[in-house]
Amino acid sequence: MADYLIATLSDRIQAEEVHLALQEIGLSEPNLNLFGKGYKTGEDCKDFDPALITKRQMQRMMIFLLPLGFVGGIIFYQAVRVDVLPSLGFVGNAVMGGLLGAASGALGGYITGGGLSLLLDKPVPYAEQIEAGTFLIVVRDAEDLKMRQANRVFRTLNIDNVAYYERPD
Repeated sequence: MADYLIATLSDRIQAEEVHLALQEIGLSEPNLNLFGKGYKTGEDCKDFDPALITKRQMQRMMIFLLPLGFVGGIIFYQAVRVDVLPSLGFVGNAVMGGLLGAASGALGGYITGGGLSLLLDKPVPYAEQIEAGTFLIVVRDAEDLKMRQANRVFRTLNIDNVAYYERPD
């Protein structure tokens, strides 16, 4: 299951109702948090900011794919033997192929890591949502059974805006 379950609510009374229902199933303070006006602030929710999670995932993918692209570019040059710049010679063209492969690996890491969704969708950080007056209920690092029960509580109380996140590190 997920490491974080985050429900976004616009009404304080409904947020308190959901918070109480989650406490009744056995979730307590380290695993259950309520963010919003009068509760925890947006500064405390940096761990599960969707933009930061996407950036970390994108960086990990780029770090992984960049060297693979470099090696793949060199192998591709060895197989095809198309000189990009004939004046560079054999070694220079192999390095140039590796650099082009590394650039392709970086682009692949950017796209598969979520860079395009970050660029096009512009997710609103949870801290800004809290400042705008919404409430967040966060269930984190609970055992699998408790996460499933929390998800069931969200569904029975008709909470539609629930996000699931895996730990970014």
